Amino acid sequence: MDLYHLSHTDLDGYGCQLVTRFLQGKIWNKSFYYNANYGKEVMMRIFEMSDMIYESDCEKVLFLISDLNLSLDECRIVEEEIEDLRMEGKNVDLQVLDHHLSGQESAQNYQWYFLDNDRCATKITYDFFKQRYGEILDKDHQWLSQMVEVINAIDLWKEDSSGFEMGKVLMRMIVETKEVNRLMFDNAHRDYKMDMLIKSSHFLGQKDGHIALDNAVHTFKKEILGGSALSDTLDNIASAMQVDLLCAKREECEIYCDGYRGFLSYGIGNISVLANAFLKRCKEFDFFIDVGMRGSVSLRSCDRCDVSEMAKVYFNGGGHKNASGGRIDGFKESFLYRDVKESVVKILRGSAV
Repeated sequence: MDLYHLSHTDLDGYGCQLVTRFLQGKIWNKSFYYNANYGKEVMMRIFEMSDMIYESDCEKVLFLISDLNLSLDECRIVEEEIEDLRMEGKNVDLQVLDHHLSGQESAQNYQWYFLDNDRCATKITYDFFKQRYGEILDKDHQWLSQMVEVINAIDLWKEDSSGFEMGKVLMRMIVETKEVNRLMFDNAHRDYKMDMLIKSSHFLGQKDGHIALDNAVHTFKKEILGGSALSDTLDNIASAMQVDLLCAKREECEIYCDGYRGFLSYGIGNISVLANAFLKRCKEFDFFIDVGMRGSVSLRSCDRCDVSEMAKVYFNGGGHKNASGGRIDGFKESFLYRDVKESVVKILRGSAV
């Protein structure tokens, strides 16, 4: 069986995915993870998952959604998507594991929608799979049940719980574990958060473990991103890792403008250090463009072309030869890189967005 798992972008959402990851290679032949932060992104990710399943050669699939409440209309669309996949010969099981009271009407109308607002989504997910694969789930990860209780304590705000203070540290840690961009490096971003949670498990059950973890978070970040406590600053370590990730996307992200070869990123922001590091390593590229979620454009070069002219001609902006900016008029926010690239390519070819 293959797993396609969509979850929220907070501690509870990633906690659900932490649980299902420990069944990889034991229950799941392959597992694919997605995250969404409500709004348009939820359905966009669901459609993305459906497309991936349609193109796959998997025999059986679990289509799992956790820690996200779906409206009645969204439930109808999801069910239609699953039925379409089944019509194409795909053996797909659909399951929603939710704990938000706002999903009550959906849970009452759809059998595959499970709701329990007395447990956090991580605990619901853990209990759901423990009932089915208990021995496998806990065999080598006895700490997992402790982590689940900690997440449950903070997500339901149980201040009297012994895990509450640890939960506070974990909650802030997940929010601040953002050195790897989610839009450009979705898998690496998720893996980073998962690795932080796993490293944090060493402090579960320790006296004043929450304080020790709070002190260790900065070092953990450096280690996971490829450095060490004393090797360099976190910013430099994170930049070096992201340059590695950018280099791996050279073919996917290349664009051309007036005969110059460029790299297009989306949603990174504050690109000066990262863009210059990338251009110095990947000298076959002449410029770097980053498009923001609201259509802002940042351009960088290392004396290989004049990005101020590009900004002026194509993005109604300007600036300096090696550092300029602009904006895409009428830009439509997307959570899919391919949509943004298509828009930018049209602009650089002289077409309307």
